[in-house]
Formats: sequence, C-alpha cells, structure tokens
Amino acid sequence: MIQPLKEVLKIERIPSLPVHVTLKKKHLTDDQLGAEFPINESAYHMLKEMDGKKTEGEITESIAKIFNVKEKVISNDFNKLLLELNSHYLVALRYQSPSLLVTFLLQFFKQYHFKYKERYMSNGESFWSIFFTCLFIVTKKIIFIWFLFMIVATVAFLIIPDQSIVNIAVYFTVIYIALITGTALHETAHGYCHRKFAGNHGPRGFFASDMMSVKFVRPVIKPYKLKMLWITALGPLVPGLLGASGITITFLYLRENPVSSGFFIFSIVYFIHLLYLLPFMGDGKSIIKQLMLERMGGQK
Repeated sequence: MIQPLKEVLKIERIPSLPVHVTLKKKHLTDDQLGAEFPINESAYHMLKEMDGKKTEGEITESIAKIFNVKEKVISNDFNKLLLELNSHYLVALRYQSPSLLVTFLLQFFKQYHFKYKERYMSNGESFWSIFFTCLFIVTKKIIFIWFLFMIVATVAFLIIPDQSIVNIAVYFTVIYIALITGTALHETAHGYCHRKFAGNHGPRGFFASDMMSVKFVRPVIKPYKLKMLWITALGPLVPGLLGASGITITFLYLRENPVSSGFFIFSIVYFIHLLYLLPFMGDGKSIIKQLMLERMGGQK
C-alpha cells in the first residue's frame, strides 16, 4: 500500500553528505567527531554520485550503468548503504514531491519514523547561539503533540464550556514550555561545555535527533579526565538546579495563586532533569562508564 502511494504522490528520496562529512577513496571523514569510517569501492562510487540534487532513483540508474548490473540489485544495496550510514549520521535523507504541501508533511513527519536519524548544523560558539539551535530542534520534535492536545481541548470546551478545561490547557502549555526549554538547556549545557573544553581546534561535535530523543553527539576524548565528567554532568545539572531554585522560591516567597502554581509546575519539570544523573539513566550511566574506564586506565 505504501509503495503505490509513493508512486501516486511521486515521492522521491534525495541523499546527501552532511557539510562536515567528506568522502575519500577508502573512508568517510567526520570533522565534527574527528573520526574516519571505512567504506569499500562500491560504496565509494555510490556516494560519489550524491550531490544533494540527484534522487535515489537517478543515482541507482547511473550506478547500474557503470557496473552493468540490474537496477533492482543496485537499488537494494544502495538503500542498505544509505540506512547504515544514516544510522551513524553520515548521510542526510531528504524527501520531495511535486506538491509543496506533501513535501512539507514528509519532511515534518519523517522524524517520527522508527529509523529516523537527522544531523543538524551548529557551528555556534556562544551559549545563546547553541541554545537557540537546540530550542528549534526540540520544538520541531514535540510541538505536534501540544498542537493535537490544544485541538482536543478546544473541541471539549466547545461541547462543555467549563473553566477546568481551560485551566488544564494552560497548565499543559506551561509543562510543554518547560519541557521544550529545559531539554534545550540540557543539551546546550553539554554542547557549550564540550566546545569550551575542546578549544578552537578540537572536534566540535554536533546536535542530532532520532525518533525518541534530541542529543548532543560528541567525540570520545581520551584519556578520560575530569573535563569529560563535567561535560556529561552539566547537562542535567543546569536545568535541574534552576528547577530546585524555582521550587525553593515558590515555597519560601510566593503566595498561592495561579501564577505561582504555574511557576511551581514549570520548576518541577526542570528539577526532574536531575534524574538523568541516576546511575541507570543516560547521563548517570555515562558518568559511571567514564569513571570505570578512567580507573582501568590508571591501573595499566
């Protein structure tokens, strides 16, 4: 059913290499990670055809002529190569259709596909430059759910005009604003701290998104020193401590009213980021691994 729909809407996929990924004869170089990824000769010829304009079908047709192989065989191999490289953020996949609306919807909703991986440009050095990049990525990722909730709340209010529905919608919006800005702040702290410690000549890392998360992907720096721990810990610490401060201010200085209640809810969402420091959570697990590796390195 999906394939006939693609044919009717004339949906095509255009692969390309991200700006900081360079194709070499035997490997791909990722400047933002300071790493090289080996490729074979067939992969080199396939990737060489990508210019950000040719569709996957056009590239497949061209490669089939070069190797004198059936297009179906090349198509399967090329698709596997693209998905493998995309899973490591080494290839960007863009969809297009003659209809601008279809193209927009494809580009927006592809982020909810279970194999979705996208790498974002972020060369900024300042805190606010990095923050606004993260804010855009996170907002794009989860704003659709807020939009759906608002539609449901509006319909519910039209059917049953009750103030409680309005209150729920307002507090849900507060939670969402806190969720978006808190997550952006979390990843900004990782990115900003890494770039300050890495210096002007070190690998910059990049921001990425998959189906379930937004994250800062940074290179592994050895030996594992205290700087690496700070890069990891500051992500949850910055929004978490701001949330703790907000909760304290609410209890000690604010009177109970709708505004203080909203501020309290906002602060709780920020405070929850401290949970990421638990040993079985993302950042906490990473810190434990770094400490173990540092200890092992010290014993050698």
